[in-house]
Amino acid sequence: MTSPNFPLEITRDTVVAPATPTGYSGLAVIRLGGETARNLAVQVFVPAENIISVEAGRAYHGRVVDPATGETIDDAVATFYFGPRSYTGEDLVEISVHGNPLIVERVVNIFITLGARIADRGEFTRRALLNNKLDLIQAEAVLDTINASCDKSRQIAIAQYEGRLSNRILSLQKGVVNLLSIVEADIDFPEEETRLKPDAFAEQVLVIRNEIDELLANADAGVKIRDGYRVAILGRANVGKSTLFNRLLGYDRAIVHEVPGTTRDYLEEGVPIGGYYVRLLDTAGLLPAATGADQLAGDRSRRLAVDADLVILVFDGSEPLNGQDMQLFGLVQEKPRILVVNKTDLNRQLKGSEFLADSLKISAKTGENISLLNARIAETLRPKIVKGDLLLTRTRHIQALKKVRDLINQARIAPHLEMQAYELHAALDLLGELTGRVLRKELLDKIFDEFCIGK
Repeated sequence: MTSPNFPLEITRDTVVAPATPTGYSGLAVIRLGGETARNLAVQVFVPAENIISVEAGRAYHGRVVDPATGETIDDAVATFYFGPRSYTGEDLVEISVHGNPLIVERVVNIFITLGARIADRGEFTRRALLNNKLDLIQAEAVLDTINASCDKSRQIAIAQYEGRLSNRILSLQKGVVNLLSIVEADIDFPEEETRLKPDAFAEQVLVIRNEIDELLANADAGVKIRDGYRVAILGRANVGKSTLFNRLLGYDRAIVHEVPGTTRDYLEEGVPIGGYYVRLLDTAGLLPAATGADQLAGDRSRRLAVDADLVILVFDGSEPLNGQDMQLFGLVQEKPRILVVNKTDLNRQLKGSEFLADSLKISAKTGENISLLNARIAETLRPKIVKGDLLLTRTRHIQALKKVRDLINQARIAPHLEMQAYELHAALDLLGELTGRVLRKELLDKIFDEFCIGK
């Protein structure tokens, strides 16, 4: 699907779209917004009680009818919001009907016949941005709240929607504006004494840079929480990796068989563990003297382990340690890892050793101590916050702040005032793009193309 492709200025035409996913459900919501939204809604929605006019912020029970024929389409509830005190800053009506796609399509088509048009992706939130109901970071947070794959990601998205990150960016903007105003005053009135000495200028630049560094310090963790951690289950053949993979997922995804080498290629599935989103990898086991496809599978398992954020190294508790176990332990010795001794439901043959002292003893087959393993995974993944508690989760934010940091550093060492002003203006524009105070149509199109229709 192409980008929304509508202008930067505010459009007042009326748009309509389902605000809930397509499919059968108890309820579905149809959202109508724009200049004539209220007028169109009262032509289609008939309240159950006699009222002179609808009130803002109130839900009414009634029915949806086709004004052309008088036919009742469905029992419904309509909630009216008047601009500017609405999500979009314009008149907005949300009509709840039964969640039958036939009903939803019929109601939407009635509004289109009356003059509304189908909304583009994210158009309601884009209108909220253009009407200054929220900024661009908050608009992105709306999308991240909808798509949050784990509770931690949801918490971060809500914090950004509430404006915590925006406030930090605005603080940076104020710092740059203060510096720029002094530099430009010195440019405009060169005959007067310099208002900011070089040492003081460098000191103020350092304050701004430290604020940026504080935000960037935890950026990797924020992106991982949003996109998911890659956790590889590693071990020699037949130690129970696939059984553990299925147990952690909560359903049978991988084929489990007693013959070694059942898993040739890796499997990857997402699952929330301890509030974090995990991309769980079931890797092929290492077979002794492997050749051909088995050797390729083993090589891929090793690469996946090296690239993973966390490795769960599984040992077979019903057998003694062997050379392959030790080889795999050496491979992940410098990585974040959890050592697991599996098959506690069988007779223990694996003797205790120093490096297995902190291993978890589990049974992937029966589920014994799996809750402890989940807790250990969450604890190992929990980000070690360097400073502060605000996490960046979007590459756009991270890249922009890195560029701003470079620009103010360039301003600090610039040979003359005009160059300082140029670098500071560029930094200010980038900070404005972060919040949407400086708007670029191609950036907005890219961001809002990620949204669903109706949001």
